[in-house]
Amino acid sequence: MPKPDAMLLDIVPAPLRADLCRLWRISPWFRMLLHDISEDEARLLLKAREYAQLPDRSEMWVPASDCRHDLAASMQHLRRCKRHALRHFIWWEMGVHGDIARSWHAIADFAEGLLDEALLMAKALIAPRYGSLKDGHFCVVGLGKLGGYELNLGSDIDPLFLWQGEGKSAGGRQAVVASEYYRHLSKMLVRLFSEHTAEGQVWPVDMRLRPGGDSAAIALSLDATLNHYLEYGQTWERAMLIKARPVAGSMQLGDAFMTGIAPFIYRRYLDYTTVAALADMKRRIDLQAGEMTIACGFDVKRGRGAIREIEFITQSQQLLYGGRNMAIRAEGTIEALHCLQKFDLLPADDVQLLQEAYRFWRTIEHAVQARVGEHTHRLPKYYAEYLSEVTGIQAIDRTMREYALAVEALFGKWVQPLRDDDELVDWLAGKHAAIAALPDSQKERMRAALADIDKSLARGLLPERSRGQVQRILAVAMPKWLDDANGVDAVESFAGLIHAIAGRATWVDLLATHRGVLAWLIGVLSASRYLAGHIVRDPSWLEWPLLHERGDGDLASILASLSSIRISADVEQVLADLGRGVDRARVLSALAVDAHLADAMQIGGWLADVADEATALVLRLCLYEMKLPDDFPFVALAMGKHGSREMGLVSDLDMVFLLVDDDPARLYQGRSMREHAQRLGRRMIHYLSGMPPFGAGYTFDARLRPSGCSGVLVTTLKGFYHYQMHEAQTWEHQALCRARPVAGMDEAKARVEAVIGSVLQRPRKVETLASDVLSMRNKMLVHLASRSDWVMNLKHDAGGLVDIEFLAQFARLHFLIPQRRTVDILTSLPEDAPQIWLQRGGWLAARYRDYRQMENTLRVELWRSIGQLPLDPAAPEWETMHRHAAIDTPQQLRDVMQRVHDDFHALLAVFRTAD
Repeated sequence: MPKPDAMLLDIVPAPLRADLCRLWRISPWFRMLLHDISEDEARLLLKAREYAQLPDRSEMWVPASDCRHDLAASMQHLRRCKRHALRHFIWWEMGVHGDIARSWHAIADFAEGLLDEALLMAKALIAPRYGSLKDGHFCVVGLGKLGGYELNLGSDIDPLFLWQGEGKSAGGRQAVVASEYYRHLSKMLVRLFSEHTAEGQVWPVDMRLRPGGDSAAIALSLDATLNHYLEYGQTWERAMLIKARPVAGSMQLGDAFMTGIAPFIYRRYLDYTTVAALADMKRRIDLQAGEMTIACGFDVKRGRGAIREIEFITQSQQLLYGGRNMAIRAEGTIEALHCLQKFDLLPADDVQLLQEAYRFWRTIEHAVQARVGEHTHRLPKYYAEYLSEVTGIQAIDRTMREYALAVEALFGKWVQPLRDDDELVDWLAGKHAAIAALPDSQKERMRAALADIDKSLARGLLPERSRGQVQRILAVAMPKWLDDANGVDAVESFAGLIHAIAGRATWVDLLATHRGVLAWLIGVLSASRYLAGHIVRDPSWLEWPLLHERGDGDLASILASLSSIRISADVEQVLADLGRGVDRARVLSALAVDAHLADAMQIGGWLADVADEATALVLRLCLYEMKLPDDFPFVALAMGKHGSREMGLVSDLDMVFLLVDDDPARLYQGRSMREHAQRLGRRMIHYLSGMPPFGAGYTFDARLRPSGCSGVLVTTLKGFYHYQMHEAQTWEHQALCRARPVAGMDEAKARVEAVIGSVLQRPRKVETLASDVLSMRNKMLVHLASRSDWVMNLKHDAGGLVDIEFLAQFARLHFLIPQRRTVDILTSLPEDAPQIWLQRGGWLAARYRDYRQMENTLRVELWRSIGQLPLDPAAPEWETMHRHAAIDTPQQLRDVMQRVHDDFHALLAVFRTAD
């Protein structure tokens, strides 16, 4: 193999001479591009990476032509600019191993400069015959890799030509209407770029992506283009237009197109039909891509695990979420992946792998094209030796296989290809051997549910493809449900879900395409009756696993929506919005429990925050209805688990209403302040306890007010203080340990807080306090404990929740701890507390968490209470505990409860006098 000529060897810096010789040897195309290079051009080219120059759209790389009216000269000018630039791109990538991303961005930028120059040439070349169009506008919109700043060395360019204008052209031999003028301009532009001359092409131009394809006009008006997409556009066009951007001509016209097309590309809802269509499109590409394994002929663009799969993963997530989040509408793949990670739409590890793989495959793609200047994406013969020399990667075959397998796995995770129909079992017929083997009652229920699904599909509300999609879902779900004790319930719930989906085929597509969502649904329908019921009633919950904001983020949006509800005369609408928000918060909390995304303490806080917001909203509504001022001195005081922010899914609202007025007898609008307060309290209870859509749906308990059920509903602050200081019993002060003002004016709430503080801090004889706590606990054991050989009551039995709560309340009253939550009190004991308290406090707090987790789990999964936990270890409650809780057998629970009850007596005994 001859060496580079002496001029090049003299010019190239000594450290780069071996790179020049290597590139000269392995790339015949590079040798050809250098055969007529001048000395000045060589000096500009052969520089180290830190000094190497990449072409762009500037006049240095795309100088204005002096002969734009001469077709041959114009073509020669454009091709020589391209030839000059190609040397630099190949040297940058394969000579000094420059960053591939900088290269593909520079190639696109340079191509834009050539298009701008070619457009000026085209206008000049058609002017003698057709003149020009006054006030007309023309824009070249770059599609594909040109639009995404990702052009490669052997790319076609995919343009879309737009025009806007009226009337006829003037100044030439023939006047033509606007559409005809821009047709001629477009054809000339394509000819300048793609016609073969002795010096080759500038870039091949592919016009097939335009609206209507080859059968349509080469250039359409802005309105006609938008109408085509908005009325007839297909999924592949939505994906294609993600990368679209104006690249030459009128940028104002291009921006108008981008604004008009955005609603077509990005939908406001999660349209998973699009992802299913992309998966199907990829399957058809696979059939045409040829060699699927890493070998000669493998297509690094279309092959499995290669460039197109990375782009489809990225575009699928952009199409899903771009309607709600404009920040992820980036044209380039690397940039879009970064945005998807930033907004938690793709995991960081997946994004890093996809970005690395994309850079790798693009490097391989360019290397293949730079070998002999082919417009190809297929690995040539003896590719391994050549690519190893280009990239410096010795085990290039292994590296390609590793990236291909990793990307293919992620493609299966995010854009699962559809299974062939001939692989599917017809579960809807109900004749599978596994169904026939079920007990008769279960078999009949299972077959009836499958028949219901078949009927729902036959109603015609879902497209024909949905039948195949449902079969694919069942192919995954049925083997799991048949192996589950609750499988029949799950199939019946799924039948209800398909009926409820009606015309929303996108949810069927979501389940058939997204493995993670389907796996989640399979588990939820068989495990949680509570969640299954909600999903069937409201199928939009199917989107929950896709949402990037879970837990706190979701609850924050609900709190914001509740606080922003506008109070109006349409009380029914206000109450409907309130009920919907509270119900949604419960379901979100249940989903978090089922998915192990939040512990019982977090759930308790979320639900208490929602109850606070609901109470404040109801107070605002009642004041509005009763024509009372916003600063009416009324306070809602949360007690119980609401007050301590330890709520469960079905926790009551234990509440006391206070009138914070120094003169409750004074008149306002013909009634005393006390009378207004009583009416206000009754109306609030009505709205808080009304079932949605006529209220918040809480069970309301006002028995903790002074004198209990026999007392007035609303107590004055002065009366409340007097009662607590002089009449209340110890158990009522225990209840006050959790009290928290949640609604009312800030000044009034502060006064209530001050009264509660003075009551809780009053001096107490510790012996009397300990004796009273123990006495009350014993009474509860007599009246509320299970006393059964078959069940346990985890709340009231010895060693249950109440034991730990009573210890925390004793600690708050005796040690004057400011916290309200049981766990917080037991982990905030003062240093001078008795040693046994310090030793056991943390353990008791941990058990309290365990108990509350069991409580939430039973409620979410089985809609059962902890009040009747069976002692049979084979009971479904314990199977559920095994999956979700730390305490998962009856014996383990009995041992824990015994130790808790022993601790209850031991810790109180420290302060009790001898009997």
